[in-house]
Amino acid sequence: MSGSLLTMRLRMVRTAVVGALAAAVAVTGQLAAPQTASADPLRPFTTQRPHWTACHHQELDRAGARCATIRVPLDYRNPGGRTLTLGFSRIKATDTAHRIGLMMHNSGGPGGTSLDMPLLDAPAMGKELAARYDLIGMDPRGVGRSSPLRCGTSGHWLRSAGYDAAGFRAQARYEAGLVRSCQRMYGKDVSYLRHFTTRNTARDMDVLRAVLGEPRTSYFGVSYGTYLGAVYAKMFPGRTDRLLLDSAMDPARYFVGALGDATAANEEFLDAWAAWAARRNGTYGLGATAAEVRATVERIARQAARTPLEVGRYAADGQQVPQLLSMLLVDDRKFAEAAQNIRLLHEAAAGRPVEPTEALAAALGPPDDETEVQNSLQLALLCGDAAAPRELSWYRRTIERGRAEAPVYGPLFNSVSPCAFWPNAPVEPPVRTGNAAPGLIVQATGDPRTSYANGQGLHRRMPRSRLITLEARVHGVYGLYPNRCVDEQVNDYLRTGKLPARDTVCRKDPASD
Repeated sequence: MSGSLLTMRLRMVRTAVVGALAAAVAVTGQLAAPQTASADPLRPFTTQRPHWTACHHQELDRAGARCATIRVPLDYRNPGGRTLTLGFSRIKATDTAHRIGLMMHNSGGPGGTSLDMPLLDAPAMGKELAARYDLIGMDPRGVGRSSPLRCGTSGHWLRSAGYDAAGFRAQARYEAGLVRSCQRMYGKDVSYLRHFTTRNTARDMDVLRAVLGEPRTSYFGVSYGTYLGAVYAKMFPGRTDRLLLDSAMDPARYFVGALGDATAANEEFLDAWAAWAARRNGTYGLGATAAEVRATVERIARQAARTPLEVGRYAADGQQVPQLLSMLLVDDRKFAEAAQNIRLLHEAAAGRPVEPTEALAAALGPPDDETEVQNSLQLALLCGDAAAPRELSWYRRTIERGRAEAPVYGPLFNSVSPCAFWPNAPVEPPVRTGNAAPGLIVQATGDPRTSYANGQGLHRRMPRSRLITLEARVHGVYGLYPNRCVDEQVNDYLRTGKLPARDTVCRKDPASD
């Protein structure tokens, strides 16, 4: 679920970016003149005419995309008040004779930029099918080119509560510090942050749909993006066409429940990787059995809780190491890469000097501007969407109840939420129910972020949906984890609009083993 995790995976398809995604670009959306006689208060927004220009993003420009901005209300209850910028890209359909319509995207997080997510489509769909859609990459409000938030945070909010009362208190202080940083940055304007919510992002999507002149839109969302897509379909019934929801969240579990659900899936992932590493003990030296490898990993985490590990010029403490492990162990095709990095942590825990890999440096170093913005939006959006428990004892009890079964990840995914300290209550309740829209859900059985049970939950709450199950350990499938069985069914749906006749199960391609 972490905003940085899927963004890191999307970076794999990028070769270069000219300028930061958050940088200002020479695009404007002109508001139409106020329509005083109109009964529709959103008419000044839905009648905007985007001014298209180059995206100043090497891969998007090479793909023929054009970019623009429009304005949307900060608060849809007061559309005549303050406004935000909404930045988006469009790769226009080139097969106009067989054009299907729009396809909007969201890369998840929450807090992930989505401007360049359409770049995933042509490799996954094939150029012929992708050419039948106008592919829209909209940065959600608060990130990228859409009025980015900056809370001045020192890092991501998801940290482990450790092994004892001192570790728990330290993690709680860290979360409270992140919230205070937001309050300092926005001062008397802290209520501004209340309007960066999933419901408002869905409303922004519908304004953009109207601006682009389409009665309906197709949608492709990954991780948190599945929740956004389900919320859009619920709030705007009849305005979705194809609805592709990959690595889904159960709305009824959003968001504290869904985070806790990741605990068991990550422990199982660690066990699977430990068995793999044990068979290669001669290479990595982490243990000759799965139990020995797991014991090595737990010793690394406990050592970091006592004394931060020195990894080159970076330090990894007890709050960070479990988070770092969760970032490394997210794709069953990358067991070797994870083993190499965990071997370095093992050496550091033994007091031997090590130099970080690129992955470790990125995880342990201070956030760059793009990551800082994503972290800030994730804070505001999660706390603006739904209230979290405010009693610290609730988190402590939850951690202790599951510590035996989840010694590494229980204190991470059940740790104190920053929303326990958030100054504002949500403006409106979260969407907890499903919708009547037909849609296609893709879910891996060993998904370590949005558990398989979450995908099943969304499937139950969308009675007209179909579920494609992939027997793999990965988060993010379509366009990210090639599988012929999944790709063929998804592409048939995107091509025809017809869902598979029944739920199906796909096995990994032989090359993925």
